[in-house]
Amino acid sequence: MKHILTKNLTQTEATNLLKQCKTFHYNQDDIILHATDNREGLFLVLSGMAEVYIPSQKSQDEVLEIIKPNELVGLSNLHHFLITNFPQTQQPDPTTPLYPDQLLGQPVQHNQTLVEVRAIYDTEALFIPYTVLKEIWSEPALRDYLLDQVSSRLHDVYHSLAEQINMSTTMGPTADPTILRVQDIMQPSQATIQAKTTDTIQSVAEKLSKTSTTTAAIILNNETIQGIVTMHDFVNRVITRGKSTQEPIETIMTENPITIPRTAYYYEAFTTMLLNGIKHLPVTNENNLLAGLVTMTDLLQAKQPTAMLQNTETLKTVTKEELPQIKQQLYAMLTTMLQQQVPILTTLEVMNTLYDQLIQRCIELSIKEMSTDPPIKFCFYLMGSGARKEQFLLTDQDHFLVYEGVGDTHDYPDGHSGHIATRYFEELSHKIVTNLELAGYKRCKGDMMASNPIWRGTLGEWESRLHEWTLNATNDRLLLSQNFFSHRHIAGDDRLHQQFQQKILDSLDRAKIFLYRLSQLERENPIPTLEQPIRSMFRRNKKQLDLKKEVLFPYHHSLQILALMHGITYGTPIEKIDQLHDKKILSENFQKDLKASISTILNYYVRNRYNQHQNGEELTSTLTLTTLTTREKEELMLSIRLIKELQNHMLSYY
Repeated sequence: MKHILTKNLTQTEATNLLKQCKTFHYNQDDIILHATDNREGLFLVLSGMAEVYIPSQKSQDEVLEIIKPNELVGLSNLHHFLITNFPQTQQPDPTTPLYPDQLLGQPVQHNQTLVEVRAIYDTEALFIPYTVLKEIWSEPALRDYLLDQVSSRLHDVYHSLAEQINMSTTMGPTADPTILRVQDIMQPSQATIQAKTTDTIQSVAEKLSKTSTTTAAIILNNETIQGIVTMHDFVNRVITRGKSTQEPIETIMTENPITIPRTAYYYEAFTTMLLNGIKHLPVTNENNLLAGLVTMTDLLQAKQPTAMLQNTETLKTVTKEELPQIKQQLYAMLTTMLQQQVPILTTLEVMNTLYDQLIQRCIELSIKEMSTDPPIKFCFYLMGSGARKEQFLLTDQDHFLVYEGVGDTHDYPDGHSGHIATRYFEELSHKIVTNLELAGYKRCKGDMMASNPIWRGTLGEWESRLHEWTLNATNDRLLLSQNFFSHRHIAGDDRLHQQFQQKILDSLDRAKIFLYRLSQLERENPIPTLEQPIRSMFRRNKKQLDLKKEVLFPYHHSLQILALMHGITYGTPIEKIDQLHDKKILSENFQKDLKASISTILNYYVRNRYNQHQNGEELTSTLTLTTLTTREKEELMLSIRLIKELQNHMLSYY
């Protein structure tokens, strides 16, 4: 054996030294050192791999570091070997280690530790007693080697510890969403205004006028919730329509209102209101009967989330001058949701609902700046993260525009109106880009915006583009199509949108080669294969993972191709997973597991980039693995493995 311990010794000296050592074989998961063991020497890993961990009986063991071949086990107890704080009379030479068993009259002290060491795989390790180290301690090369080992490991431990502490404190104090439930903040049923479906409008209005604590009444029929009436309904459905106040309340109530269980968490009520544009939620008990009412005001008083929440109508009425201020209000909303530990898919759903409203308002403002209303019907589409409903920080603009052309409608007796429409939507597209820029969306560096003629056109022009992309599938066109097929309708005519989707579906009938070329691109970019436990990739092998490049992009592309193969041309990634399940392409278990896995990946991705944004750092998609706990590492490994299964499933068709 040629090693630092023996390389400067003669063959005889090395042989005699190694005779005092012993080689041990450990099977996978065998304990090399127990926490209760007295450490009487070091282990040199010859082959295999070991891990140092904190044993736990209540939860998963926490791995601290990985020990690879030619590295030492037991360095944390080396200070007991190097101890020098004994009386000088018993230690005449302070540079020579003195062992506890050499102290006259002193009992041997066993130095227990909180950590254990076990084999990750079948491992061979050489046990080197401290008595052997003592014999060769005067060798400078040995001391340099041990110093390098100790300092390297100390650096890794401190670096990992600092990163984990930084990650845990960056978000600031967080509230546990499991603590606060709807029943803790709702108005109980006895304090809620209730009425029967046959009560008159006037009688219910009189009940509401006598209280200042609520602005809604729950309408019941045999104790079952039948509807809800708000003060807004009295204004819009009674006063403005001149409706008789003697008619029954059921004529103006919102039937079968959205309800929420009293055991639901705060964030569930919070996001339900935001996503559905409502401010009142009837609360139900275990028997689905009325338990109370929770309002947006109740939520605000309970948590004081952000000023943005106190005026959810702001986005619908914001002026062009106010656009630059909206971004920070939306980011305040994001901060609140991340701090409240709202599930990431729910957070993204809420944020993208608000971003949709912002974009729609920018489009409205742009149309108002035009000299006339649109001459024909049009549709505006998002691409990229906004289209996938995965946007949390405002990114570059990524959109295109479709409008009617000659032959799409009877409005065009000749080509003159077509030229008018072309000029109109060219000008409108530039105004939309300008207003989105004011709101915080940077211009796309690749010019994938409706202001670019290749991302704007009639149905017929888009049909020609799709035909060109699918027929001549060059790498450049494949990249364009990957972005295009993630589109989402954000504004415009629904009927035209359906016509456009049919054009896309028709184009795929002749696109087998195109889909094959897309699949080959993904074959060249496989999701990382984490054959071994991800924890074994840390320290010097792999400390970082590019979540966007190595995981999210392959996931999106694989899902996109699989969906297109089965005639699914539209929907967010989550919606496409559900559609593939409906078509029996994905099993129910795989559907659920895949959504859970992508939720895990997105959670790391969002929080990592959010922390970079908060710290004023350059935004990257690189996740530093040393910041994760053992449980998080295992969770990440399993999630990536499942997403790779999706990619493999798609590639199996080719």
